[in-house]
Amino acid sequence: MVEKIINKTFLIACGGHGRVVLDAVLATGKTVDGIVDARLKRGSKVFGVEILGDDSFIESLDASTTSLINGLGSTGDSKNRIEIFERFSRLGFKFAGVTHPAASVGIECTINQSAQIMAGAVLQNRVSVGENVVVNTRASVDHDVVLADHVVVSPGAIISGAVKIGRGAFVGAGAVIIQGLEIGDNCVIGAGAVVRHNTKPNTTVVGNPAAQLE
Repeated sequence: MVEKIINKTFLIACGGHGRVVLDAVLATGKTVDGIVDARLKRGSKVFGVEILGDDSFIESLDASTTSLINGLGSTGDSKNRIEIFERFSRLGFKFAGVTHPAASVGIECTINQSAQIMAGAVLQNRVSVGENVVVNTRASVDHDVVLADHVVVSPGAIISGAVKIGRGAFVGAGAVIIQGLEIGDNCVIGAGAVVRHNTKPNTTVVGNPAAQLE
């Protein structure tokens, strides 16, 4: 069976993060055929790309020839971002990611096709990036780091070498994670935190040194 060629790409959600993603995609020279966002006026445009309506527009499309871009962001709770990704993936849609031309990606990095690497981000060699991951503006990810599916790394965060970050974890702006640590699934690292020890799944840590919130 010959795989069908993707011929249309649509952005889901165009708030703050969505605009950053759209800007990055356009900076690569690729085309976005429309935006789906119920909060925005149908027929209006963002960066020259038309608003087409709500999610029902996507549900009417042929998943085999349509690519989606996840424009939902996260400020600590990634539930909605993950739900959108998983919902449309179950319907057969593929998600496209982006690596901004101003990002730096080292040798032998593995980046899932749906991941988003923003302007100024640095990935050193042999970093592994899972599906639906965001490495945001000016974040630094050092050698041999593993970012599991749905991880969000916020602007300016620093992840030292050989760190493993679990599924759905969130790293706040300006946080620092010391080398070789393991961050549990769905863990939230507060903005500016300095993490010196492994963290348990489903916990929130803040401060310097980072400590678990009760």
